[in-house]
Amino acid sequence: MSTKPVTLQVNNSGAWKSVIRFDANDDMKSTQVLDAADTLGRVDGRSKFRVVMDNGLQAVLMHWSAKDGWKPWRKP
Repeated sequence: MSTKPVTLQVNNSGAWKSVIRFDANDDMKSTQVLDAADTLGRVDGRSKFRVVMDNGLQAVLMHWSAKDGWKPWRKP
């Protein structure tokens, strides 16, 4: 099974910070990480989360907001 290394990042003060790296191809771990971010974000109410490729480019794959939850990334 191939791996897809990604990083969960949080923005709670104007800058994106890495929280945890995980394998997006591991469904159980991915669900746990995304659910945990959702829970933390709803408690805080102001934080935003995103999942980026774990490489030098850090391409955004998905983002989270309290209003919309997890959504695939689309350029504004």
